[in-house]
Amino acid sequence: MLETMPTVGFGLWKIPQDDTADAVVEAVRAGYRHFDSAADYANEVQTGDGLARAMAEGLVAREDLWITSKLWNTFHAAEHVEEACRKTLADLQLDYLDLYLIHFPIALQYVPIEERYPPEWLADPEAENPLWCARPSRCTKPGRRWKASSQRAS
Repeated sequence: MLETMPTVGFGLWKIPQDDTADAVVEAVRAGYRHFDSAADYANEVQTGDGLARAMAEGLVAREDLWITSKLWNTFHAAEHVEEACRKTLADLQLDYLDLYLIHFPIALQYVPIEERYPPEWLADPEAENPLWCARPSRCTKPGRRWKASSQRAS
């Protein structure tokens, strides 16, 4: 196991799922040993496929990698952290992470993994206003909010 985090890491954000496994293998070939992943990137399964392939091909051993992932906002409650971490470990096909961070310091309403994963920023993708709202009394349609603000300024 690496004792220190490699200075340079390979970020996995925005890599399309179809390209992720190959990108990971090629990054290992290029010398990358730190991989920065997250549930919200929606490519941890493919990242795990790439890591497994690189290890199976003898390009790298698990103990020579530093794997970072991140806890998504909907799993901040203590009773959901382990569930989210276990899902990440299963998707990455790993027994442990070297670093597990809170992705954003913004807790959102819990969405069960079976219902939608990753949950993204959407409270309900089928709703008229699918975005999260931490304070529902302040979440109004843009026209109403603007009108209310303009009336106060008058």
